[in-house]
Amino acid sequence: MVSKYSPDVEAKMYSYYRQLREIDRRHYAGMEALKLGFGGRNYIAGLFGMSARTLRKGILELDTLDTTPPKRQRKPGGGRKPFFSTHLTIDESLTAWIEANKAGSPTDPNVFWVHYRPYEIAVLFKASSGYSVSHGQIKRKLRSLGFGYRKLSKNLATGSCADRDLQFEIIFKLALLISLKSPIISIDCKKKEVLGNLYRAGKCYVQGKVEVYDHDYAHLAEGKVIPHGIYDLQTNKGYITIGTSHETAEFITDNVLWWWETYGIHQYPDAKSILIFCDAGGGNSYRHHIFKKKLLELADTIGKKLVICHYPPYSSKWNPIEHRLFAHVHQAMQGVVFDSYQTVKILIDKTITTKGLTVVSRIVDKLYPIGEKVHATEVDYSRINFNQTVPKLSYEIQPK
Repeated sequence: MVSKYSPDVEAKMYSYYRQLREIDRRHYAGMEALKLGFGGRNYIAGLFGMSARTLRKGILELDTLDTTPPKRQRKPGGGRKPFFSTHLTIDESLTAWIEANKAGSPTDPNVFWVHYRPYEIAVLFKASSGYSVSHGQIKRKLRSLGFGYRKLSKNLATGSCADRDLQFEIIFKLALLISLKSPIISIDCKKKEVLGNLYRAGKCYVQGKVEVYDHDYAHLAEGKVIPHGIYDLQTNKGYITIGTSHETAEFITDNVLWWWETYGIHQYPDAKSILIFCDAGGGNSYRHHIFKKKLLELADTIGKKLVICHYPPYSSKWNPIEHRLFAHVHQAMQGVVFDSYQTVKILIDKTITTKGLTVVSRIVDKLYPIGEKVHATEVDYSRINFNQTVPKLSYEIQPK
C-alpha cells in the first residue's frame, strides 16, 4: 500500500484517531478517505486498523449528520466582563470628560469630533481624574459614543452655479442620444509636475534607497510637465500629451487634433460630430473667446461638428476623465523621480486596469505662449449654435 502521508503525519493521525469516541472515529476516517479519493478507503482502513465495512458506515453517516449548531459548552455570562461594565465610576467620568472636550462641525450641528488621539486622552484623563485607562479601552469607548477614525471628505461644493442641474441634464441627454458611430471624449489637464531630483509622494519597489533633495525649491526643477488628457468614453482608452511650456487653448486643441488624426478617425470613420466634455475654467474656459476661436479652427481642420459641454463651475470632479483616467495614471506615476520627459512617458504608457483601460502618450516640446488676447469680433459666432437652456456652457461648433 502506497503511503499518502509522511510517517510523522501518519503517527499523529493515528494518535488522534485513538482518542476519539467510536462514532467520531468512523466519521474522522470517512472524511479522510473522501479527501484522498481513489485508493483512499483502503489506505485509511489499513492505517487505522479498521474494517472496510466500518469505514463505509462512517462515510454514509456523514451524509445524515445534524447540521444545527451545537449547544453552548460554556454557560451564558461566562468569561471576563467588559472593562467599563465593572468600572462604572470610570465609565461615567470618561464619558463626561469626552463630552466636555468634543468640538462641533461648523456645517452640521449633528457632527462632533475629538481633537485628541486615544493615547493623549488616556494621559489627560489620568491627570484630571486619577484613573488609569489604556488607549485600547479609550478606542472602545469612543466607538460606543459614535466616534469613528475618519478623514475629511471633499464633498462640499466651493461655490454654486445657478444652471448646475440644467447643465447636468443636458450632459446626460447628449451622452445618451449621440450615436455609437461618433466619439464622446472627456478632456482636462492633470496636475502639473516638475522634472528634477525632487520628492514625489507614493511608494514603488526598488532595491536600494532613492535619495532626493530635502527641499522643493523652484530653482532645483529642470522643466515643467503639463499632462493634458483625452479620455474616450466609448472605447475606454486614454490619450495624453506631455507639454513642456503652458496650458493654453491652442495646446488643448492641438492635443484633440493629434488624437483625431492618429486614432479617432480610424476608430470612428463614419462620425459626423465629436461630443467633448470639459471643465468650465483653465485653458478651455467658457468665458474666453480664444478657446472658441481655436475650436472653430479645429472644426475646419477635421471637417466635423464639435459639440461642447462644459461642466458647471465647482463641478469639475464630475468630469469622467478625473476618475476613469487620471486616478489610474496618478497611481502608475507615484513614488518615481521624474528625471526626464521620457521617464514620465514610460510611466503613463504603462497605465492599465482590469477593466481594459490602456493609455498612450506623446511628448510635445513646443512653446505655447500665454497672454494672447482675442476680441469677440475675431470669432465667427455665426458658426456657433448656443444651447437655448444653458447657452454659456453648451454649444455647437460648425465647420465651414
